[in-house]
Amino acid sequence: MALDKAALRRKYALLRESLAPAERKAADAAIRERLSRWAVFRDAPAVAAFAALGAEPELTELAADKRWFLPRWSREIDGYEIVEIPDPERDLVRGRYGIREPRPELPALPESHWRELLFLVPAVACGADGSRIGRGGGYYDRMLTASVCGAAAVVYDCQVAEEALPCEAHDRRVGWVVTEYRLIECRADGQ
Repeated sequence: MALDKAALRRKYALLRESLAPAERKAADAAIRERLSRWAVFRDAPAVAAFAALGAEPELTELAADKRWFLPRWSREIDGYEIVEIPDPERDLVRGRYGIREPRPELPALPESHWRELLFLVPAVACGADGSRIGRGGGYYDRMLTASVCGAAAVVYDCQVAEEALPCEAHDRRVGWVVTEYRLIECRADGQ
């Protein structure tokens, strides 16, 4: 199954990267608009999002409208913690894997409060059933175990798989998939 995931990761990463910069910029704006009109997003008291890496959708402009949290690598826990970002322009630095993450001096949110967050997660590919292939490493799968508000994968429409995606026991499904063209409700409970 690992080889299947690797092949699918390559296939969908290439599809995402084949989008022209102007097309990606327009798709990012459409995704942000779709999210801002989505009742689940509007009603969420706070959002745990991601900083775009490479050709991933850019969501940072939405931070002005919500309490906005991003993951930050912690050597102490050998994993990611969640940190509030009051000002994305000021509060982000390059961290592990070159991903923008919260400055080290910002306090981490206790894991017991993660349940209050709506998670917006990256993916290389998603299925309409909520299955997702992420960046690799299972970091978001581990973070999502604390989620009560649910999680939405945010991707371009070309990353929504027609074929069944492999899903292992540790893989967490998302409740929704958000693209520039549609919002897919994957499961009735949104988890």
